[in-house]
Formats: sequence, structure tokens, C-alpha cells
Amino acid sequence: MNHEKIGKFISECRREKQITQEQLAEQLGVTSKSVSKWETGNGLPDAAKYKPLCEILDITVNELFAGERISSETEDEAKDYLIYLLTSKIYNIDCGVSYEDFKNALLRMSEATIMLSKFNSRETAIEYLVKETGLAFEECSNAYDFYFNLNKYV
Repeated sequence: MNHEKIGKFISECRREKQITQEQLAEQLGVTSKSVSKWETGNGLPDAAKYKPLCEILDITVNELFAGERISSETEDEAKDYLIYLLTSKIYNIDCGVSYEDFKNALLRMSEATIMLSKFNSRETAIEYLVKETGLAFEECSNAYDFYFNLNKYV
């Protein structure tokens, strides 16, 4: 992961939005020194800040990690890289699951989250899950919430 490229991209996007470092810092609940540190490539935001940062800058998490706008052709490549990063960070060799199975599970969760986000409402998505899986409403509701809570950390 190229911290300098990511930092320059954060800076460019912030300037496009005509937001100062101080304003961005305030919106994210961090110091302007932290924003400066990110933009100079001397660090990255805390994982909990990825999603809010991307929302403010109107970029995707994949674009943040790529350090550039991503065309539809390269979006799959960026998704694969993000899954690789997640797998590498949280995979535990002693967990009794192979690395490949763990990575595939993350890919399936990512795809499910994307699919579920296309529904107009939470209720519509849950109704779809009930119909497709035959599971109880409560189970599908819990699965829906699980997928979207993952996005807080991704």
C-alpha cells in the first residue's frame, strides 16, 4: 500500500471539495495534524475513519486504497486487493479454516453486501433474503445487519 499516493489522493479530493484540513479534521473528529500526516504519506487514518472519510470526499474505500479514481474496469482488481488486505490483516493460522476458504468467505460477504445495498430499503432487502433462503425473518434481519455493520470497519 502506497501511503504517499493515498495521501496525495486524499489531499486532491479534499481540495476538489474545497474543504480545508481543519474542516475535514473537524468533520472526522480528529486533529488537523492527523489530516496533514495522512496527506504527506506519514500515516493512514484509523480504520474506523475510512468510511466517513470516503463519504465526505465522495470516493469509495477501494479508491482510497488505490490512491486514485477507479474506472469500472479496474474496480474488480481493487476489490480483490482490498480482500487481500483484509485477509492478510485478520486471518489467524490457528483458526482451523484454510487461508483460501477464509478469503473466499470474505469475497462472498463483500458480494452479498454490494447486492443488498442495491435495494431501496432494509425491509425490501430482508424480504428478498427470506424469499431466497427460506430462513426466518429474524435470521435474515440479523444477516443483513451483520453485513452492513462490517462496512463500518471496511
